[in-house]
Amino acid sequence: MKPINHFGVSLITGVVTFFMTRAILPSVACFLAGWLVDIDHIWDFYTNGCKGFSIKRFGRAMDNGEIKRAHFYLHSYELLLILVALCFVTRFNYLLTFTTLGFAIHLFLDQIGNPVYSLTYFLTYRMLNGYKPEIIFRTSLHKQKVREKV
Repeated sequence: MKPINHFGVSLITGVVTFFMTRAILPSVACFLAGWLVDIDHIWDFYTNGCKGFSIKRFGRAMDNGEIKRAHFYLHSYELLLILVALCFVTRFNYLLTFTTLGFAIHLFLDQIGNPVYSLTYFLTYRMLNGYKPEIIFRTSLHKQKVREKV
């Protein structure tokens, strides 16, 4: 899902959170967690030797194979599990709970809205497979690379 779409969905969840809690801090936390998760794409862009980051440039780098290792450290069900566990430990602290909600919505939308495999958002899966884009993305370029290796 594109960052602008995450921005819109996160804005809506932040507003809904405000009307539910009547508190600004959980609303902002939900909004920011749902939107800023994509900051890890910038890390991947530069660690793969790409220059001049923009959202459009990042998309092209993914499509044309410039991204050789896709870490996406923040896009992780393991991190979500840790956040959920912390919610229980803190007896559902407002700030943490709505941060977790924003994060979970982001992951869910990425899972259903991006051309990825079902295990893509498990960090351990990516680690065990060397962060290779062809085991993460269901695109014609990456499918072709998988076929070439077989």
